[in-house]
Amino acid sequence: MVGEHEFLSFVAGVMDVPAGGLSLGTAYGSIPEWDSVMQLRLTMEIEAKYGVDVPIDKIADVKTLGGFYEYVKAK
Repeated sequence: MVGEHEFLSFVAGVMDVPAGGLSLGTAYGSIPEWDSVMQLRLTMEIEAKYGVDVPIDKIADVKTLGGFYEYVKAK
């Protein structure tokens, strides 16, 4: 299973932000880097890296990094 630290480090790399500034509670729009374009990029990057599928109709419902992590853990 993918650990929380590994997941957050990966997301930090995608967002180009320090990993220490992110948590599973980090929410959409809470940092300038996480806008609607990054929401789509995160979805695609997470799907490719971890082999998960976030249904297109659920992408907008993922409001925290923890929401993305739930898809990763469920795999």
